Amino acid sequence: MLDNKHIEKELLQKVSCQIRKIRVIKNLCQNEIAYRCNFDKSSYHNIEAGNRNITLLTLNKIANALEIELKELFNF
Repeated sequence: MLDNKHIEKELLQKVSCQIRKIRVIKNLCQNEIAYRCNFDKSSYHNIEAGNRNITLLTLNKIANALEIELKELFNF
């Protein structure tokens, strides 16, 4: 049976991979999304790396920067 820490890390990885996938499909660099969200580059990099437990509001900013609906970040 998987423990909660493992499940949480897996979810963060799935969301971060989806963010990265959509960004690449839209031919945008990390710096552009960071700028659109008003994040510093390293913070955004950590989001895509799955190293930060981001809030719903942060996810919404990223979805807006990617010009997608929030729910698309969970299509994995």
